[in-house]
Amino acid sequence: MTLTLLEKTSIALSILISFTCQLSAAEPAEKDTVKVDRQDSALYLNAESDSKPRDISLGLPITTGQIFEDGMPVSYYINDLYPYKSWHGGASASSNGSMTPMETAMRYCEIGTYVDSYNKLGQDSFGGSVSYTHGSYGQNKFDINISGPIARGWQYSISTFQNFDPGSNARMLPTLRDRHQFYKAVINKKFIDGSGHMALVCQYVDYTTINDTYGPFIFVGDGSVRPYNGFSLGTDCYIPDLTSFSYMDMKTGEMKERPYKSVDKTCHFTFLLDRQLTDNIHFGFKSRFKTGTSDRGQGKLAGIETVSAESGYAYPGGSPFQGQIQKRVIMRHDALETSWMNNAEMQFKAGHHSVRAGADYHFNHGASIVSSALFAHQVCNHPQVLYRKGDLTYGFNSSGGYYDGIEHKTAIYAKDEWMVSKRINISGFVRGELLNIHGDAANNIGDETINTRYPGFNLTKGRITQFRESFLNGAAGIEFNAKIIGGLSFRAEAIATRIHPNISNYEGYYYPSTKPTDTRFIQAGLSYVNKWINVVSQIIYISQSNYNTSENFQHKLQKPVGDLPEGYIETKSIALNYGIESLGWTTDANLDLARGLELHLNFLIREPRYRDFVFKPTFSDGITEEYDFNGNNVTALHKVEFTIEPSYSFRSWKFWLTARYIGKQFINTTNTLYFNGRWETFGGINYKLSRNCRLNLNVVNILNQKGASGNIGSADLVTDTSEYHDFLMSGKFIRPFTVELGIKVDL
Repeated sequence: MTLTLLEKTSIALSILISFTCQLSAAEPAEKDTVKVDRQDSALYLNAESDSKPRDISLGLPITTGQIFEDGMPVSYYINDLYPYKSWHGGASASSNGSMTPMETAMRYCEIGTYVDSYNKLGQDSFGGSVSYTHGSYGQNKFDINISGPIARGWQYSISTFQNFDPGSNARMLPTLRDRHQFYKAVINKKFIDGSGHMALVCQYVDYTTINDTYGPFIFVGDGSVRPYNGFSLGTDCYIPDLTSFSYMDMKTGEMKERPYKSVDKTCHFTFLLDRQLTDNIHFGFKSRFKTGTSDRGQGKLAGIETVSAESGYAYPGGSPFQGQIQKRVIMRHDALETSWMNNAEMQFKAGHHSVRAGADYHFNHGASIVSSALFAHQVCNHPQVLYRKGDLTYGFNSSGGYYDGIEHKTAIYAKDEWMVSKRINISGFVRGELLNIHGDAANNIGDETINTRYPGFNLTKGRITQFRESFLNGAAGIEFNAKIIGGLSFRAEAIATRIHPNISNYEGYYYPSTKPTDTRFIQAGLSYVNKWINVVSQIIYISQSNYNTSENFQHKLQKPVGDLPEGYIETKSIALNYGIESLGWTTDANLDLARGLELHLNFLIREPRYRDFVFKPTFSDGITEEYDFNGNNVTALHKVEFTIEPSYSFRSWKFWLTARYIGKQFINTTNTLYFNGRWETFGGINYKLSRNCRLNLNVVNILNQKGASGNIGSADLVTDTSEYHDFLMSGKFIRPFTVELGIKVDL
């Protein structure tokens, strides 16, 4: 049997690590410096993806979450250069945790649960770690860090992470599903008087992916699903035999061709200064320059329909096709970010007050050209692409977008923690932020329609417009803690934020609303702590007005439009603006049941609903339809979540389990269709072979649930669901049952 270069490398590294374990067993090693809070670690276990943290919603629609590293955002905004694609929290990190809603509001003017991580700096003596993980579907991950002294207080830390992931759904494309190349180098200087340090962090990331976790299934109608023609979600391939595709450039109107994959390349340089000026005063300064591009081009689902032999669809050889076809919209994003983010912060104590005062100056040049196209393929395992009237792609730029802009953000903030007495603590913060934006876009101004997207649209047929705005954003919050008696305490928190559109909101054909988006967050409850239990139970309310987004809606054309015939199911991206509110209750408990036996429990129940959600979109055939979703439950947000996490440690062994129940989620905005709840399960066994060497076996999706989810665009206004019983649709799935073997050696 002939081994590939990757397989030879994996075997060689495994032998080297095993040999290193034996050599290092007799030598003492420093305690692992990576600190991950147990609760936070489970919090971010992601059943849908191995390559990014889990996105967590406090009751608002879930978006790709922001990630903070060394006290600053990894990406300027989450829209174009996704933060998780230029970050890795493994061997290169000294700590990973999560930020509180109060901290995210004070530092980012948004309320959320974000990853909070810090880079591993150099140290006084040589050290580091090497880890290798092999997955049952052929994934190979290498995570390496080495650090040590240079001279005269200068130190270094060098890290790399390499991911070779072919994916669980075997496919016909000759490339890996996920190829992540991560390189980081740190040079830092410890001040002789021990008052702090300064550091320069240099990072380069090349992230190539074909993230296609889609598949067809039968929606039964009662919230359950069943396989379609034996298609196995998670292991069968729904990626068409397509290595490249043609599209019409949104800006120039030229026909071009690009590979069917996404490539993100980013580079950043971060300067860090941390100094204790006096016993009471601490000063920190951070400055990060980042440049990066994102070239994404993969097909999003756009519905399944039945076509006849006369419909114009044909196999690549030219013979007519009839039957079920999967339509997809390719959104070819060509985006860039060139940002310079700075933060200075002073911390000091005065009597019973601990004060933080800081200032931000952020600059960003962002741009995005979105060229869209449609194509179709079979509904089966390893599907063939289908040509429509001789063309592979068609309907160009009906969902196209464009902006190129500059953004300046200047902010000041302050926080005071006041120990009123031994039993009462009050914290409060305020943030003021001046946002200046200007740039080019392709918006309709007033009643214009020149930039309304339609099949074949490009900027040579439309008109480039300019925008220039100045906004005042802000946030404020207060937290009250009081010890009642023994281990019983009361806690209450209230946060308010106000933000306005940023440059990325001008990407569509509509001129975005300049009304502020106001978010209100209130939580209050009790906590109890003793030797064996730590429990917190709280009521949580969150609301947001003027939520700006865009979603895809389907419409049957009443007349021919361009090359699209009458009766064609058009998928159109519609600009939306509405409000959301959610009232919920959550309880979180950590229990030490016996020596080595711990249990973490978390329960959440909430009611996320739409407010002020009325709009009238006009489709390509000129037909205007009215939608009214006021008071309905927010789609794709579950109402109930329950997590149970037992762990048991015995001598060199540790056994752990995470079982998370996700309640039912509505498919359509009329709330007449839904998916039943599901379990997301993880588990593992860790074994300390020596003081320097640890082995682990992890299992993902122990119950092998499919976790099917998705939407039915044609059902957004449906109240009679009879036609959606035993309905063929397509959607996402979670990772299948996967076993991972890993080894970590501390050098």
